Amino acid sequence: MALSKSLKDELSGRGKIRATAKLPEIDAYIRKVNKGSRALVPSESMILTQEANAQMRVIKMNWPVRTGTSRAGWSYFLKGNPRQVAIVFENPVYYSAWIVRKGSHSVAAGGEPWFHKLLPQVWNAGKPRLVSRLKAQIDETQKEIEALKAQGMTQRQAQQNAGLGRAFTEVKSTVRRREKRQRTQAQRLAAAIRRAF
Repeated sequence: MALSKSLKDELSGRGKIRATAKLPEIDAYIRKVNKGSRALVPSESMILTQEANAQMRVIKMNWPVRTGTSRAGWSYFLKGNPRQVAIVFENPVYYSAWIVRKGSHSVAAGGEPWFHKLLPQVWNAGKPRLVSRLKAQIDETQKEIEALKAQGMTQRQAQQNAGLGRAFTEVKSTVRRREKRQRTQAQRLAAAIRRAF
Protein backbone atom coordinates (compact mmCIF):
# COMPACT_ATOMS: atom_id res chain seq x y z
CA MET A 1 0.00 0.00 0.00
CA ALA A 2 1.37 3.41 -0.93
CA LEU A 3 1.71 5.98 1.82
CA SER A 4 0.63 8.97 -0.27
CA LYS A 5 1.38 10.63 -3.61
CA SER A 6 4.69 12.09 -2.48
CA LEU A 7 5.72 9.34 -0.01
CA LYS A 8 6.67 5.87 -1.19
CA ASP A 9 7.30 2.84 1.06
CA GLU A 10 10.25 1.00 -0.50
CA LEU A 11 10.33 -1.95 1.92
CA SER A 12 6.63 -2.75 2.04
CA GLY A 13 5.85 -5.99 3.86
CA ARG A 14 9.38 -6.63 5.11
CA GLY A 15 9.06 -5.30 8.64
CA LYS A 16 11.48 -2.43 8.10
CA ILE A 17 10.57 1.06 6.95
CA ARG A 18 12.10 3.13 4.16
CA ALA A 19 9.80 5.90 2.99
CA THR A 20 11.04 8.24 0.28
CA ALA A 21 9.54 11.73 0.30
CA LYS A 22 10.21 13.19 -3.13
CA LEU A 23 10.21 16.89 -3.94
CA PRO A 24 9.45 17.13 -7.67
CA GLU A 25 8.37 20.77 -7.29
CA ILE A 26 11.88 21.64 -6.08
CA ASP A 27 13.44 19.79 -9.02
CA ALA A 28 11.15 21.70 -11.38
CA TYR A 29 11.90 25.02 -9.67
CA ILE A 30 15.66 24.48 -9.95
CA ARG A 31 15.29 23.66 -13.66
CA LYS A 32 13.17 26.79 -14.13
CA VAL A 33 15.48 29.31 -12.41
CA ASN A 34 18.77 27.63 -13.40
CA LYS A 35 17.64 26.82 -16.95
CA GLY A 36 18.79 23.25 -16.36
CA SER A 37 19.20 20.70 -13.60
CA ARG A 38 21.76 20.95 -10.84
CA ALA A 39 22.42 19.33 -7.50
CA LEU A 40 21.62 21.08 -4.24
CA VAL A 41 24.41 23.27 -2.92
CA PRO A 42 25.47 23.14 0.77
CA SER A 43 23.26 26.04 1.90
CA GLU A 44 20.21 24.38 0.31
CA SER A 45 21.10 21.01 1.80
CA MET A 46 21.37 22.69 5.19
CA ILE A 47 17.75 23.87 4.95
CA LEU A 48 16.65 20.40 3.85
CA THR A 49 18.52 18.96 6.86
CA GLN A 50 16.91 21.42 9.28
CA GLU A 51 13.42 20.61 8.01
CA ALA A 52 14.10 16.85 8.01
CA ASN A 53 15.31 17.12 11.63
CA ALA A 54 12.11 18.95 12.58
CA GLN A 55 9.97 16.26 10.93
CA MET A 56 12.03 13.50 12.54
CA ARG A 57 11.43 15.03 15.99
CA VAL A 58 7.66 14.97 15.38
CA ILE A 59 7.79 11.37 14.14
CA LYS A 60 9.74 10.26 17.22
CA MET A 61 7.41 12.16 19.58
CA ASN A 62 4.38 10.39 18.11
CA TRP A 63 5.91 6.91 17.79
CA PRO A 64 4.52 4.31 20.24
CA VAL A 65 7.10 3.11 22.74
CA ARG A 66 7.37 -0.08 24.73
CA THR A 67 11.15 -0.52 24.92
CA GLY A 68 12.33 2.48 22.86
CA THR A 69 14.23 0.40 20.31
CA SER A 70 12.04 1.22 17.32
CA ARG A 71 11.85 4.91 18.29
CA ALA A 72 15.64 5.08 18.49
CA GLY A 73 15.87 3.37 15.11
CA TRP A 74 14.44 6.30 13.16
CA SER A 75 16.85 8.13 10.86
CA TYR A 76 16.85 9.90 7.51
CA PHE A 77 19.17 10.76 4.68
CA LEU A 78 18.97 13.32 1.92
CA LYS A 79 19.10 12.97 -1.83
CA GLY A 80 20.24 16.20 -3.42
CA ASN A 81 21.14 14.93 -6.88
CA PRO A 82 19.69 16.59 -9.96
CA ARG A 83 16.06 15.54 -10.52
CA GLN A 84 16.12 13.37 -7.38
CA VAL A 85 15.69 15.79 -4.48
CA ALA A 86 14.15 13.80 -1.63
CA ILE A 87 14.27 12.92 2.05
CA VAL A 88 14.36 9.21 2.85
CA PHE A 89 12.98 8.30 6.28
CA GLU A 90 14.17 4.92 7.58
CA ASN A 91 13.63 2.61 10.49
CA PRO A 92 15.71 -0.56 10.13
CA VAL A 93 14.34 -2.21 13.28
CA TYR A 94 13.01 -5.55 12.04
CA TYR A 95 9.46 -5.09 13.40
CA SER A 96 8.95 -1.34 12.96
CA ALA A 97 6.57 -1.66 9.99
CA TRP A 98 4.22 -3.84 12.06
CA ILE A 99 3.80 -1.36 14.92
CA VAL A 100 0.25 -0.10 15.37
CA ARG A 101 -1.27 2.53 17.63
CA LYS A 102 -2.38 1.28 21.05
CA GLY A 103 -5.91 -0.12 20.88
CA SER A 104 -5.71 -0.85 17.13
CA HIS A 105 -5.81 -4.24 15.47
CA SER A 106 -2.46 -5.82 14.72
CA VAL A 107 -1.21 -5.73 11.13
CA ALA A 108 -1.66 -9.52 10.97
CA ALA A 109 -5.32 -9.06 11.93
CA GLY A 110 -5.87 -6.45 9.21
CA GLY A 111 -4.81 -3.31 11.06
CA GLU A 112 -2.91 -0.55 9.34
CA PRO A 113 0.72 0.09 10.32
CA TRP A 114 1.06 3.30 12.33
CA PHE A 115 3.71 4.75 10.01
CA HIS A 116 1.18 4.66 7.12
CA LYS A 117 -0.82 7.30 9.01
CA LEU A 118 1.95 9.14 10.85
CA LEU A 119 4.46 9.77 8.06
CA PRO A 120 2.00 11.32 5.56
CA GLN A 121 0.54 13.56 8.28
CA VAL A 122 3.96 14.80 9.37
CA TRP A 123 5.19 15.18 5.77
CA ASN A 124 2.10 17.07 4.61
CA ALA A 125 2.23 19.37 7.65
CA GLY A 126 5.92 20.26 7.18
CA LYS A 127 6.18 20.24 3.41
CA PRO A 128 4.81 23.77 2.68
CA ARG A 129 7.37 25.36 5.02
CA LEU A 130 10.18 23.22 3.61
CA VAL A 131 9.29 24.10 0.01
CA SER A 132 9.00 27.85 0.70
CA ARG A 133 12.31 27.98 2.63
CA LEU A 134 14.08 25.92 -0.02
CA LYS A 135 12.74 28.03 -2.90
CA ALA A 136 13.93 31.20 -1.15
CA GLN A 137 17.39 29.69 -0.70
CA ILE A 138 17.45 28.49 -4.32
CA ASP A 139 16.75 32.09 -5.42
CA GLU A 140 19.68 33.34 -3.29
CA THR A 141 21.92 30.61 -4.64
CA GLN A 142 20.95 31.44 -8.20
CA LYS A 143 21.90 35.10 -7.65
CA GLU A 144 25.22 33.91 -6.26
CA ILE A 145 25.77 31.64 -9.28
CA GLU A 146 25.06 34.53 -11.66
CA ALA A 147 27.49 36.79 -9.74
CA LEU A 148 30.20 34.12 -9.90
CA LYS A 149 29.60 33.66 -13.64
CA ALA A 150 29.94 37.43 -14.08
CA GLN A 151 33.38 37.15 -12.44
CA GLY A 152 34.44 34.78 -15.22
CA MET A 153 33.60 31.35 -13.82
CA THR A 154 31.95 28.69 -15.92
CA GLN A 155 28.45 27.46 -15.01
CA ARG A 156 29.92 24.34 -13.40
CA GLN A 157 32.54 26.27 -11.40
CA ALA A 158 29.91 28.74 -10.24
CA GLN A 159 27.62 25.92 -9.07
CA GLN A 160 30.49 24.26 -7.21
CA ASN A 161 31.42 27.50 -5.43
CA ALA A 162 27.90 28.75 -4.77
CA GLY A 163 26.02 27.97 -1.60
CA LEU A 164 29.04 28.16 0.65
CA GLY A 165 27.79 31.68 1.27
CA ARG A 166 26.98 32.63 4.82
CA ALA A 167 28.29 29.49 6.47
CA PHE A 168 31.68 29.85 4.76
CA THR A 169 31.81 33.63 5.32
CA GLU A 170 30.88 33.25 8.99
CA VAL A 171 33.62 30.67 9.52
CA LYS A 172 36.18 32.90 7.78
CA SER A 173 35.17 35.98 9.81
CA THR A 174 35.30 33.98 13.06
CA VAL A 175 38.79 32.76 12.19
CA ARG A 176 39.88 36.32 11.34
CA ARG A 177 38.54 37.64 14.67
CA ARG A 178 40.30 34.86 16.58
CA GLU A 179 43.59 35.53 14.75
CA LYS A 180 43.29 39.27 15.44
CA ARG A 181 42.55 38.61 19.11
CA GLN A 182 45.57 36.29 19.34
CA ARG A 183 47.80 38.89 17.63
CA THR A 184 46.52 41.55 20.02
CA GLN A 185 47.15 39.31 23.03
CA ALA A 186 50.63 38.49 21.73
CA GLN A 187 51.36 42.18 21.19
CA ARG A 188 50.22 43.02 24.73
CA LEU A 189 52.34 40.21 26.14
CA ALA A 190 55.37 41.40 24.14
CA ALA A 191 54.84 44.98 25.37
CA ALA A 192 54.55 43.80 28.96
CA ILE A 193 57.78 41.79 28.65
CA ARG A 194 59.58 44.82 27.13
CA ARG A 195 58.42 47.02 30.00
CA ALA A 196 59.55 44.45 32.55
CA PHE A 197 63.08 44.20 31.12
